[in-house]
Amino acid sequence: MCIWRCHRNQCRSIRSIGKRGVAAMRISSKTYRAIFLACFIILGLVVYGSSDQEQAVSLAKDRIDNALSMLNKLIDTDIASKCKDNFISVQATLIDSAQNLDNGSIIKAKRDLNMVEELLGSCLESTLKPQDNTFPTALIDLRETIRGMSSSISSAQDLLEVAWPLFINTTNISNDTLPNHNSNGTTNATWVEARTNPNSSFVPERLAEPAPMQVSDFNISTFIFDYCGDHVSVQSNSVIIRMDQSCGAKLHSTNKFSSGVFSARIRTPVRGTGIVNSFYLSSNDEGSDMISFEFLGNFPNRVLTSYAVNGNGGGNQQMFVLSYDTSVNFHTYTIKWDNESIIWLADNTILRTLHKANASTGYPEKVTSIFCHTWDASSVGDGSYAGDVNWMFGPFRSYFTDIAASSPLVPGSWKAPRLASDAALSLVPLPMRPFEIDYGFSNVGVASNDLSITFNEQGQGARFRSVTTYPSGTFTSRIKCAEGNTSGLLSSFYLSSREGSRVQDEIDFEWLGKDKTSVQTNYYVNGVGNHELQVPLGFDCSEAYHIYTIIYNSDQIQWLVDGKIVRIVPRVQGIANVPYPVKPVYVYASVWNASSVNDGAWTGNWNGADVPFVVYFSDIRIKSP
Repeated sequence: MCIWRCHRNQCRSIRSIGKRGVAAMRISSKTYRAIFLACFIILGLVVYGSSDQEQAVSLAKDRIDNALSMLNKLIDTDIASKCKDNFISVQATLIDSAQNLDNGSIIKAKRDLNMVEELLGSCLESTLKPQDNTFPTALIDLRETIRGMSSSISSAQDLLEVAWPLFINTTNISNDTLPNHNSNGTTNATWVEARTNPNSSFVPERLAEPAPMQVSDFNISTFIFDYCGDHVSVQSNSVIIRMDQSCGAKLHSTNKFSSGVFSARIRTPVRGTGIVNSFYLSSNDEGSDMISFEFLGNFPNRVLTSYAVNGNGGGNQQMFVLSYDTSVNFHTYTIKWDNESIIWLADNTILRTLHKANASTGYPEKVTSIFCHTWDASSVGDGSYAGDVNWMFGPFRSYFTDIAASSPLVPGSWKAPRLASDAALSLVPLPMRPFEIDYGFSNVGVASNDLSITFNEQGQGARFRSVTTYPSGTFTSRIKCAEGNTSGLLSSFYLSSREGSRVQDEIDFEWLGKDKTSVQTNYYVNGVGNHELQVPLGFDCSEAYHIYTIIYNSDQIQWLVDGKIVRIVPRVQGIANVPYPVKPVYVYASVWNASSVNDGAWTGNWNGADVPFVVYFSDIRIKSP
């Protein structure tokens, strides 16, 4: 809990509620949200306006107390039994972290909080698993409490990054406490102030340990500030950009590159809705060539990849949903670029590959610089692009650490990691991550293993797919169709060698909006379908979740509903001209208005009175050899 009083024009936190009092309190979810908001307002007014380590530590303790108060009122309830062991561990670890802060052991406290984050994440995952096709109010409340605790812990972690340390340790010191200052202002160890922009009042913070990637012919000290250099802090090969209402910042290297492997470990701002952070290569001329990663503040678990040639980037963007929140921890993002291909990677996982031979709109070939950029995108699309900034949570910090460039790229010197389909996959971890959103970025909802597609009032749905292909396997999802009068709407869960290809192999489940008591099954071979079979379900697909499964291998295709086989297509061996899909496939889901197909004869004539329509795809499982 945070209780505030003002004394001598400075607000100080008072930790005045004992454990017994906290346990006895009954705080509504609205109350703890209000408390959390108040704490963040003070964070903006006090911590970011001051370099006082003690204030940052004190506020971090308040965040820990806030999480403990939520946990104490929850831990003995019946619903908490679903995650009781983890909650007991979280309780003990939070107490340890607070004691470590009291003892000045900030690094130990940070490690404790990292453990708490993992434990809470595991709890949240377990509560999101199916519960007899229902989602009781108690489970929803439990999830909200867990998310509230996670928010408090995330805030505490951010505060401790401010608190530890304000200087870079250049000696091998084992003690992880704050440096002890002597009466004359000196310390009992050798410390040097971090190098920062001379005109900046922004105090640099300690960053994560360097990545092992080798740097060749590259030094971040040669970066040029394009604007607002006083909002940038530079240490070694790391950059911190402070974003406030006056501006963010952009900087670029003086080094020019014609090919190479370029990487950075990046963490986006906490609650950075409306802010865009970019790590990219650009020729920085009129009609630029560009290759980029962009992080949109309203989607903290997504990253946008794009490229442009001679200033033209139309249609070259692809959005990917990641398995983590980009504002919580550092993750590595890499661009490999040479005369053959561009590859975008996140934590050594290939998200996207563009081969020069397949680049229909041209291929970036100009020499480029490395850019780091943080800016307010609230005005783009009236906030529809990245959202609107809430300055009560500011100033915001963006971290670009361990920036590395290996250039020029020597042929054979870098090998891409193997794709998931190359490995022996027994079960893809839930949920399916990462995945690509082909269109309708804002219409795809993501909450742990629950995914949804909304068909909105503007007449747009969405489509997403796995980032890799599978030669065969078992593909399953729990799906709930849209409620209301869905005549004309098409919802689908399917496998395809490539959507939009004229020669695709494909295997479908399709729900036709005019009849929610049946599902259409179909398959394509080299772009030719006409193998439709309508299967009665015996229920309305919009009333509850049901399990839909496709089993695809070299012998047969099976479609199953709730574990019951509803159709089998065997492969006919030794007979020519009997079509059968054989290509590796992506996993797809989509929702769109198909009422124009055959003038409404397929999915029905469009009604649309009940928009928005929401279709749920949960627990996507992929078992592939």
